[in-house]
Amino acid sequence: MKLLFCSHLDDPNEWIPELKKHMPDLEIEVWPKVADPKAIDAILVWLPPAEGGLGLFPNLKVIQSLGAGVNQLDLKSLPRHIPLARLVDPGLTTSMRDYCVWAVMRHYRGLDVHAEHQPQKKWVYYIPPPKSAVSVGVMGLGELGGNVARALVDLGFSVRGWARSPKKLEGVACFWGPEGLKDFASKTEILVCLLPLTPETRGILARPLFDMLPKGAKLINVGRGGHQVEADLLAALESGRIAAATLDVFSTEPLPPEHPFWTHPKVTVTPHVAAFGSAVTAAPVVIENLRRAVARKPLLNQVDIDRGY
Repeated sequence: MKLLFCSHLDDPNEWIPELKKHMPDLEIEVWPKVADPKAIDAILVWLPPAEGGLGLFPNLKVIQSLGAGVNQLDLKSLPRHIPLARLVDPGLTTSMRDYCVWAVMRHYRGLDVHAEHQPQKKWVYYIPPPKSAVSVGVMGLGELGGNVARALVDLGFSVRGWARSPKKLEGVACFWGPEGLKDFASKTEILVCLLPLTPETRGILARPLFDMLPKGAKLINVGRGGHQVEADLLAALESGRIAAATLDVFSTEPLPPEHPFWTHPKVTVTPHVAAFGSAVTAAPVVIENLRRAVARKPLLNQVDIDRGY
C-alpha cells in the first residue's frame, strides 16, 4: 500500500517512523513529491492540494483526516465512494479532557476573577459552592464530549449533556434535539461546547441560546469557531448574561491582533491548542484504518458525509 502524507501543520519526520513501526511494508510519500498520483492508495491529510484536490489521486481507497474533525475539508467535493475517517486517538482525547477540566475548574474556583484582580492589587476572598451544586453542561456527547462529561462527573459536578440524537451516559442528565435544548440550557451554569460543526450547529452559540442560560453563566468553546456568533457573545459579555468565556477556537484563525477578544477582561484566549494528537498514539489508529480499508470494513471514526461528522 502507498500512503501520501499531506499537511503543512504536521511533521512527516515524526509520523513516518511511527507508521512504519506498525506496517513496515507501507510506502509513504510526502506532498508535493509524488512520483505517480495513480499509485496512491491512501492519504493522511490535513488540507488536500490546493490545485486539483483529492481528484489528483484516482485510485484512493481511504481518506484519513489528521484532525479530530473534518471541517477543514470541503466534504461536498469528496468522492462519496471513498471512506473518510476522523482521527480520534487516545492522546488527543486525553488532552481535550484535561483542557476542559482545567477550564471548568478555573471558572468554578474563580481563578479567572482572581487573575483579573491581580493587576488591580485587589485581595478578594472567594469560596466556591460544593461542586455538586454547580451544573456543567456539555454540548456534544461523542468520543471527546462523552469523555469530558464522564471526567466532570467523577470530579463531583452535576453534569448535563446535549446532543443531536439520544444518548445515555451514566451520571449525566442527557437532552437531545432542538426540543431538548431549552431544558438543557436553563440550568447550565458552565457551558462546554464540543459539538461537531454542521449546518445545524453553525452559529449555535448565539443570543437565542445565551438567553436560555442562567444569567452569569460561563462559556467554554473548544468545538469550532463557526459555532459562536462573536458579536452576540461580546454583547452577552457586556450585559452580564455571560460572565466569562474561555475560547480556543475562532471564526478567523489566527485571531486578528485587532480583535476585541484579545483585550476583553472577561475572555481567555488560547490559540486552538485544547486538543493535540501525537504520532506515537495516533499511528496505530491510522494503520488500523488502512487495514480496514483494504478489507472493505467500516473505518474507526468513519464520517457520515451527509451529517458532516
